Formats: sequence, C-alpha cells, structure tokens
Amino acid sequence: MSQLRRETRRLVRAAFLLAHLAGGVLTAYPVFSLLALARIDPHGRRRAAMVRAWIRTLLRILNVSLYVRGHIQTGAVLYCANHVSWLDIPCLRAVVDASFVAKSEVRRWPLVGGLAARAGTLFLKRGNHDATSEIAERMTWLLAANKPVIVFPEGTSTDGSAVLRFHARLYQAASRIDGYAQAVAIRYPWETGINPAVPFVGEDNLAGHLWRLLEEESIEAELHFCAPLTTAGRERRALAETTRGQILAVLGFESDVTCSISNYREPLIIQM
Repeated sequence: MSQLRRETRRLVRAAFLLAHLAGGVLTAYPVFSLLALARIDPHGRRRAAMVRAWIRTLLRILNVSLYVRGHIQTGAVLYCANHVSWLDIPCLRAVVDASFVAKSEVRRWPLVGGLAARAGTLFLKRGNHDATSEIAERMTWLLAANKPVIVFPEGTSTDGSAVLRFHARLYQAASRIDGYAQAVAIRYPWETGINPAVPFVGEDNLAGHLWRLLEEESIEAELHFCAPLTTAGRERRALAETTRGQILAVLGFESDVTCSISNYREPLIIQM
C-alpha cells in the first residue's frame, strides 16, 4: 500500500476517533449524571452496556479483531492479566463488565483519564501504602458485591516477550472473599511473534502511540481465559504465582504450572 493511502487512512481514522472521544465525553458526563439523578439505572446495567458499546466502537475504529478463548467466569472474579499495552484495557472491557485497577498516571491522560474515571476505574498510586490499602478495601467491597475487578499484577507493561513477577498485594481483596481469580493471557499475534506496533512501554506517550496504531491496516488481539481458581483460604502469594504460571503456559514461556483454557471452545471472534 502506498504511503499516501496509509496516511489518508490514518487521517480518516483519526477524525472518527476524535468524534468518538467527543461522544464519549457527552455520554460519560451528562448522560451518566442524568441516569444517576433519575435513579433509573440502580444496578448500572445501562451504563455498563453503553461503556461496552463505546469501547467496541473504539476497537472498530482501530480495526481490531478480538479472539476470545475459554469460559469467562462471572460474579466475584478477580481477572488477572499480563500487560502489554493500554490496548489491553479496551480489549478486556469489550467482553467483561468489570472495574479496572490502573496506575494513577492514567487519571491525568487528557480526555481518556476522565472517561476511565467515569467508567469506574480505580486509580492506584504506586508506592503509597495508604492508597494501596484504600484500593484493596474498595476491591474487596466490589468483589463481595459480585462485581468483577481487573488487575495487571505486573504493575507495568512489557513488550510481550516476557511476563514479569506478579505483585501479590493486588490479590489481597480476592483472598478475603469466597470468589475466583481468573488468569487472562493477552497476546497480539504477528507473523514473527508479537505485533511490534502494539506494546506501550518506556517513553511512549498515548498520543504518539495512538498515531502509530491508526496507521496499522489491522490488529489481532487474543484473550485466553484460563481455568478460574477459587480464592477462599488461599494465600495471595500462591494466587499470584499460580495465575502467572497459567499465563506463562498459554503464552509458551517456561512454567511449572499446567494450564488449561477454562471449558475450552472454539474462539469467539469479535470483528470490531
């Protein structure tokens, strides 16, 4: 494809993306506020459906094809995923209605940070013990109310060539309740391994990374939902090590944990 065609495609997508972000702001602020004031969505189902629809449209603009393998556990579930890119968040949120735990820096991202907050994201200030304890309490409350939570236990993103140590403190809430921890292995396949355009690492900034993604003809993303683990009576360190081992096994890295995809079925392909 000629450079002119690539640049034209990127500019058209950028225009759609800006319009979509503007629509998200209108939905997240006036519409969500009206739903709360009118008390016509007490369980948040309408808001969750609108968030999911908005995110799927975002992935469609980026031309992401999402492949989902395994059974998605529902209820009091702590979804634990490896972290490659900010794109992990919309991919996961497109298929599960759950609150995210994200680093506090995300809250300061223009437009996106505000939208994430309105969608129920919990922002964790790394290195702050009091903030970590507060987030753990909020996670416990959500899980006890059968509301799932998504965490990236590595605490940072990688280029996808490895999975860092999982921080056990993020499993504290799960170990307090009678629920599940479900590992989710995220992969962006490419002809030579991992799509090099997707990882969001180092000195990358959101605007520059988005600009690169808009040039991509298409992006494939895979979510592998592993067999869920019951959390009652399990130490948080054991949960962290086992879920990491499950993800390592799915991604083909060395692991002493045998992993099976939960109730394996042919992949659900979501063409965005």
